[in-house]
Amino acid sequence: MLTRWSDWSPLGRFEARDPLESFRRELGRLLFDFEGPAVQQYAQAPGAPRFSFDEVGNAFVLRAEVPGLTEKELELNVDGQSITLKGERTTEVPEGYSVHRRERGTYRFARSFALPARVDAEQATAQLQNGVLTVTVPKAAEAQARKIEVKVS
Repeated sequence: MLTRWSDWSPLGRFEARDPLESFRRELGRLLFDFEGPAVQQYAQAPGAPRFSFDEVGNAFVLRAEVPGLTEKELELNVDGQSITLKGERTTEVPEGYSVHRRERGTYRFARSFALPARVDAEQATAQLQNGVLTVTVPKAAEAQARKIEVKVS
């Protein structure tokens, strides 16, 4: 049986003889090549903050790493079904000075997250501390889990 040579093999120099195994490996590599670089590119793009989005009890907590940004450079919108965070960092040279080297550039970002349940936007809080923005949004009363007592008849 002839098999196509591939330089990628978990067995090292020996290629699997099973055509189904070879097909599975090629399909996995194709999907990684299709999705992997795009996700990695976004995560490594300059100015792309890293996010974590968790459900903690009766609230959703969004954390974003935004080092070097102040509260004036951030815009946060919360509605009943999504959270949107926008930011922009600019570098201005004071009058009378010149730039000799600039490794920190300017950037903009905007990111939206769909919420899995309705929230109470009026009760949302945001805190910026040590370059980490923490947004806490409580769930709406109708979206919170309720304990129902079971009665025996």
